[in-house]
Amino acid sequence: MLQKSIFNNMLSLTSSKIFLALSLYPFLYLITLFLPTNFMQIGGIDNGLSGLDFYYGIVIAQSQFAIPLIMMSYFVSKLFYEEHNTGKLIIYKDIKRSRLLNAKLHTLLSFYGLYLILLFISSEILYFSFIKNFNYASGNFLPADKIIIYNDLLNIIGLFEISFIAIFFAILLSMRFSSGFTILGVILLFMIISIAPLIKGMQYIFPNGYNNAVDLNDFFIKLFFSFLITSFYSFLFYILSLRIFNNLEY
Repeated sequence: MLQKSIFNNMLSLTSSKIFLALSLYPFLYLITLFLPTNFMQIGGIDNGLSGLDFYYGIVIAQSQFAIPLIMMSYFVSKLFYEEHNTGKLIIYKDIKRSRLLNAKLHTLLSFYGLYLILLFISSEILYFSFIKNFNYASGNFLPADKIIIYNDLLNIIGLFEISFIAIFFAILLSMRFSSGFTILGVILLFMIISIAPLIKGMQYIFPNGYNNAVDLNDFFIKLFFSFLITSFYSFLFYILSLRIFNNLEY
């Protein structure tokens, strides 16, 4: 009941509606066809682009702008820093702090999950209604090469895991800092995680370092370690956040 109430309040925000509208981002591709620009232009070998490849490309494109993470960081700040800073936290004085934190966390993850689902739906609608008619599209959801399937999935899941880590980190920052500092901190974390795979010795300390598999067994091994790394960071930030949250004054 508590989570549902928080979710409904969050969904009523104008910024929340704008965020969900970002899931229509794939349809910008249609606009670029009529503009003299290389932005979002798609190409490749004949019959090479699958529906899964297209979704991966969309997720990559959005992550480069970091707009979804910035908006999620803003929502985190609304639910934690602003409620405490404006005194609204006293509304929940009869609710155990751990329960309140978990309800807000579940709301944020559910909201982000809803966005990812809508993004997937809009990507596949565009692919199967329009893009599949081009010669570079295979017209199938899965690539013909299993290795490409494994790598697409690892990369997509890795990007999702980075977002989950960032949300937990944003919650930790929002316990002490305003929206601006929280967003800045999340952007810096995202930059560090993004370049880590390019630095020798750091490629496996974040989930996006486990992005290439040579067979099914290798796929499950790397998937396991990416989950393990994500769980470690998420749990660490969660415990630190809960400790600070329990000590906040009304």
